[in-house]
Amino acid sequence: MKIHFWVILLFSLCFLLPFASAATIKGSLYNEQLVLAKDVFVEINTTPAQKFLAKQGSYEFIVPSGEYTLIARKGLTEIKENTKIVDDGTYIVDLFLLPDFSVEDELWQNADELIVEESILEKDSSGAEWWRYLLVIVILGVLGWRYARMRRKYGSLTRFRREMKVEHAKTVEQHKEEIAQEPGYLDEVLAIIRNHDGRITQKQLRNEMLHLSEAKISLILTELQHKGVVEKIKKGRGNVIVLKK
Repeated sequence: MKIHFWVILLFSLCFLLPFASAATIKGSLYNEQLVLAKDVFVEINTTPAQKFLAKQGSYEFIVPSGEYTLIARKGLTEIKENTKIVDDGTYIVDLFLLPDFSVEDELWQNADELIVEESILEKDSSGAEWWRYLLVIVILGVLGWRYARMRRKYGSLTRFRREMKVEHAKTVEQHKEEIAQEPGYLDEVLAIIRNHDGRITQKQLRNEMLHLSEAKISLILTELQHKGVVEKIKKGRGNVIVLKK
């Protein structure tokens, strides 16, 4: 009888030990207005992965020590947050579902860097041959034209970011309604594809239409696919858009 008691005790300890150092990760989910975001899908890469639908804007996971990636997703917005658990206890990790402006910022930054670099080249070439002066003038002319074209098309960076924030805040239904009311969106996409010989990557198309959100561009392409005008081909991690003849 005593042997059975110690066997049961040992088995219980073995079962409970893995959970002894468990910690709690929890937090709130906020949208870009810093208001609790409801109906957000949250996932953490434990083994196996834990998934949770945060209906009321908060989540909670029980995890052992280790390094993890939290993923929050609502609609077409997805954010990732890395966290490290070193001991048991409660860890508060709030997640913010903010739109990603990385593509827009990169394009603006590249334009500014190119202008600065060519300005430096112009200063350093004071004693060079005449062809170097001509080369600098041509390069500066092209860059100036590209920069002026960008400013004329999208306005100032401050205004552009403000308009994009409004664009990203729209729901899928609002995007669909705008596309249905304004067929010019479809014509604009088709014109850009034709200018690229009827074949363009979705990333290139996104760069050509910075004034529209990625969600709206995806819906426009879906509508064109439904009409049988274009075909979307998966290539690597991206898509190639081909104009049907």
